[in-house]
Amino acid sequence: MKISIHTCYVLHAIPMIAFLLLLHPAHNESAKTQTSIPRKFRWVTKDSALRYLVQEMSVMDEFQKDILGPFETVRVSGTEENKKVQEHIKSLFLKWGWHVELDRFEDSTPYGTKEFTNIIATHNPNKPQRIVLACHFDSKYFKGGKFVAATDSAVPCAILLETVRQMQCLLDKGSRDKSSAKDISLQLVFFDGEEAFKAWTAKDSLYGARHLAKRYEEESEPGDPSDIKKINKIRELVLLDLIGTTDTQFTSQFSSTSDLFAQLIKTEKHLRSNGFLTGKHSGPIFSDRQGWGGIEDDHKPFLERGVDILHLISTPFPSVWHKMTDDWAHLDFGLIDDFSRIFRVFLSNVLHLQPEDRGCRRKSNPEL
Repeated sequence: MKISIHTCYVLHAIPMIAFLLLLHPAHNESAKTQTSIPRKFRWVTKDSALRYLVQEMSVMDEFQKDILGPFETVRVSGTEENKKVQEHIKSLFLKWGWHVELDRFEDSTPYGTKEFTNIIATHNPNKPQRIVLACHFDSKYFKGGKFVAATDSAVPCAILLETVRQMQCLLDKGSRDKSSAKDISLQLVFFDGEEAFKAWTAKDSLYGARHLAKRYEEESEPGDPSDIKKINKIRELVLLDLIGTTDTQFTSQFSSTSDLFAQLIKTEKHLRSNGFLTGKHSGPIFSDRQGWGGIEDDHKPFLERGVDILHLISTPFPSVWHKMTDDWAHLDFGLIDDFSRIFRVFLSNVLHLQPEDRGCRRKSNPEL
């Protein structure tokens, strides 16, 4: 997956990283970003609101069965199993009342022409700005192997689905303040064809992301008199990948979204110190170490077009990366639960939602 130089992380070859950054300037943050309005955040501190976001919304048995379960299959692009997972994702968003678009296309691969389908779900398509949450749902092809790719990237996609399922009421109510958050829509993108079929190259990788970024650079919304291109409506793209094992940890990859990553660190510290996290992670999930921004992933075609990127990928890569052991048996559901709790509070603050509003809380939990 990712890049041929991923071993730099595994071997911690710092001089080689510096050398490769010189060879690949497009991988660092040389691209001009298009965010012009500073991001402002809410900060939810009321215990009842936090309990609602982190405890009432943590239903891990339902998550494992209803949301994550259908991903437990080989999901190579162009296969029937891949299409079944597409249907799982699409059907959930249609049930929740989101606008769903299928970006279906064909592309050449080392094994001939294959069909790919990106799934784009938008909560409110009429708003002028979008925060995009993204993952890839395909799994890497291994000849003769049953690679279910739990961390890569079934769990990240399932986390996004579960986040929407649990926060749907808050999203529907939206922000009530006068900040720019009222003009922001949430869009989720499930990329197909992230993985290389053979060896990672510019043509054998990122099939779905390359196709959609090019489309968004050229297209505007139908009926939009401003003719603003779709790529320019994205305030930031938040990409999740390689999440789910005990050794999952994140570092900030890009200075343009350091404020967002700082919010994740702040949220984790607050939830941990107040007893809202339950996993036995040996250290922080969100580290204050600085990453180097050189990992190739689905964000790359958007970064090259000036989109701000928050890349939430475990670094170093998990020990099960691209091994048959990247399966359900090696997942740490305590870690997944804690990441999801942090992410829900983070998203609520970024979108200026109102978890204090008791109208969304379940009647069976009046104390929340």
